[in-house]
Amino acid sequence: MLANVSYYLFYMLMGRLLSVRDYGAVMSLISLVLVVFGAGTIGQTVTAKLAADLRAAGAAEPMASFSRALTRGALLIALAIALATLLAQQLVAAYLHLDRTELVSAAGVTAGVGFALLLQRGVFQGFGAFRSFAVSNLIDASRTVLLIPLVHAAGALGSILSLLGSVVAALLYGELLLRRRFRAIGVAVHLDLRRMIATAGATGTSAFGIVVLMFYDVVLARHFLDPLDAGLYGAAALGGRVIFAAIAFLPTVLLPHVAVRAASGRPATNVLAVALAVALATITVVAGCCAVAPELVLRVLAGPRFTGAAAIVFPYALAAGGLSLASLLSTYAIARHRFGFVPYLLVAAAAEITAVLMRHGSVVQIVQDVLAGHVTVFAVMAVYVAHDLIKSRAAFRVA
Repeated sequence: MLANVSYYLFYMLMGRLLSVRDYGAVMSLISLVLVVFGAGTIGQTVTAKLAADLRAAGAAEPMASFSRALTRGALLIALAIALATLLAQQLVAAYLHLDRTELVSAAGVTAGVGFALLLQRGVFQGFGAFRSFAVSNLIDASRTVLLIPLVHAAGALGSILSLLGSVVAALLYGELLLRRRFRAIGVAVHLDLRRMIATAGATGTSAFGIVVLMFYDVVLARHFLDPLDAGLYGAAALGGRVIFAAIAFLPTVLLPHVAVRAASGRPATNVLAVALAVALATITVVAGCCAVAPELVLRVLAGPRFTGAAAIVFPYALAAGGLSLASLLSTYAIARHRFGFVPYLLVAAAAEITAVLMRHGSVVQIVQDVLAGHVTVFAVMAVYVAHDLIKSRAAFRVA
């Protein structure tokens, strides 16, 4: 939570240090980085599920082998992402209407390193090493400290470089920690790759729809809207992302706990109930602030130049709340090894994105479609989880 507060300080400072146009440009690139981070979050969920299964089995050797293999794979993926961005920097700059390709290059390297960092955090999450997970996030939060000197030195580029410096520092910390934890275990063991691949595929596919929905809209807004409206949309999106940030710890803690309980046959509905109660309370507070004082929210988050987005702050907060609850419910289903919701979720996500692609004449139209889509995804997950719980209780009674 402390790290998430710092992330928002980062955005608040950036809104005050950059012009509206530079802010829109940087936010579009950061949103593109967040799309990659979204894929990394999928990888983190997959990694956490696999690591939690190994932890539930109770053997240290497979955990060590998995950690080392994951580290090697994550670094190779990071290198591939960075190289791909460097090769495509002209195309990306043209799509986002940017005249500085070095911004795209820096964002690509940041996306690659951040992707590797998220996979590394998945190991901490699955192994239940929440202290290490928290410290990694706090080191990543150093971007806020780096922002002011780097923006003064390099302008808009400094915003992205501050983000890059923080993820590099956090990745190095995690690598040293994992090496220290497993240095006494030198024997590699064979992992059940067939089972791990099956679990990874199902988990990754189920997380894909929700993660894409969290970040795609700001990128499309940058492409379809004029630069000023795109900047206002990015500022309004911050109000909704307060909700994502405020309850981000809930899926993080929920997945390993429910996975271990499911492996041992213990019930986990009480854990879900507490998580939903905390999430609903948080969403109510944030959405209430956005409804009562949208201009104040924008002044605090982005600065006085962005109050023109006041009309869309509350509906965006409602949309973010619906998607946050859907994310929580999908994490619960994944932890219990239930993946039947995937086709329905992907159809709902595709319908929302299609609506935005077809109807994007103004910020209001985009937010309307985002709100309708996010609420639909939440309804899909709520119906699925409720149906699964009813089936589980009926099976228990028969047994």
